[in-house]
Amino acid sequence: MKLHEALDLPSLVGTRVVAGMPGLDRDIRGVHVIDIPEPSLYVTAGQVLLMTGYAWPRDERLQSRQVELLAGRGLVGLGLAVPHFFDRFADGTCIAAERCALTLLEIPWEVPFAEIVEDVHRAILIEQYRLIERSERIHRELTSAASEGATLDELARTLGRLIDRGVSFEDAEGHILASHQPGTASGEVAGSLSGHRCPIQLGGHVVGTVFIADAGAPLTELEYRAAEHAALVAALKIAHQRELTTLESRLGNAFVAALLEGTFDPTPQAIERARLSGFDPGGTYAVALFVLDDSLPIDRDAFLRRERLAQLLCRRMEDLHLAPLISVAHNQVAVVAPDGSVSKIWRPRECAGTAVIVGQAHEGLAGIRESYREALQLLPYGQRGQVRYFEKLIFPRVILGDAEARRLFLGTFFAALDADKHGESLKMTLLTYVGVGFQIRDTAQKLAIHPNTVRYRLDRASQLMEQSFDDPETRFRLQFASHLLDAVHNRAAENL
Repeated sequence: MKLHEALDLPSLVGTRVVAGMPGLDRDIRGVHVIDIPEPSLYVTAGQVLLMTGYAWPRDERLQSRQVELLAGRGLVGLGLAVPHFFDRFADGTCIAAERCALTLLEIPWEVPFAEIVEDVHRAILIEQYRLIERSERIHRELTSAASEGATLDELARTLGRLIDRGVSFEDAEGHILASHQPGTASGEVAGSLSGHRCPIQLGGHVVGTVFIADAGAPLTELEYRAAEHAALVAALKIAHQRELTTLESRLGNAFVAALLEGTFDPTPQAIERARLSGFDPGGTYAVALFVLDDSLPIDRDAFLRRERLAQLLCRRMEDLHLAPLISVAHNQVAVVAPDGSVSKIWRPRECAGTAVIVGQAHEGLAGIRESYREALQLLPYGQRGQVRYFEKLIFPRVILGDAEARRLFLGTFFAALDADKHGESLKMTLLTYVGVGFQIRDTAQKLAIHPNTVRYRLDRASQLMEQSFDDPETRFRLQFASHLLDAVHNRAAENL
């Protein structure tokens, strides 16, 4: 209990504080009564010493020296019964106590020290009992929540509600896994806030922390205990999730397979497990297929080669601090990687005899399924020792007669024009320009508009498409696209 709380007890109501006011907020562990010439030898930190003054020195310099010795032992307060042997503490003693941050108390002589000792010790025991009771309640509720399959978000809310503080669970790198702010259903507790961090340990290694924000008010012993309880429960939770992740990895990483196949069920528990595996449900990812040069069904040797490749890619991703989101099937190893990181994972010398095909990067859970679908479309175009990117193969696939690629090519090539409010006139002008052999005057004549209008529209279309119409490659693609559109329109007319 605090010293100022002890002064509210019945036996100390008449006590005066004459020095060391800041010390009233210090915790006291007990009360000791002694009247000997060298009391500092018989006190311990956190105590309040009561004396009658019988053995207290008369010389103020010696009194100041005793105050310094008592403060050095960690004494919280010094109480003198007055008036009898002394009427009050000397001025010099009070000055020394202020300097040493020792609280001086003047207690009415008629108050028996036995009553004070009994009152204070009873109050301390009651407080300790309440502390243990609340601590047990916190431990009980956290354990119960964890046993019922609560997520880290739910554990953060439970702990935050019990102690009325901002709480967050963080991984070893300081990334917030779950958090709760008092007064809201959920909310992030900024890492820059002051507070207490309790390590979450597994196997002797720190895997995260429980952070409790102090919000300008120092944490109590109860809240320190609560953080320890929460760290223990979180460690059990994380250990369980890691066991599940290891099991999934041994079974071919069912989690990644579910993402690829679109069967992942985004329940709160599943999302939490995904985050603990290093996957961000709202992130942008691309799917890369590492395809072995083996026919199906694969034999034992091919199976071993596939496992070695999966292990190699897993180590490579861990070296790059990427979550090893890998799944294996048939002669393929599928890797789900953040946008732009596939080129860092791929090493031709390490992956000899392997073709790599990469879908486009998309956002979210549905985006992974789409990227996987795009990668599967490229399987016929894979080449051993080479990386093939979906977006770079669209035009070659169109030339080879791929209907899906044709649809994508026409949809993306003119997408900027189709999205503009004047896009229809810009597109018509551009296609006419292509049809007359890239001649501005012929275009103007055919559309019955001024050549300057043609130039303006072409400049605008060039800006929107981010293409130079003077580039031979761009002109070739424009002509190709124009012929494709004519073919599509003719086919549609035939079906009418």
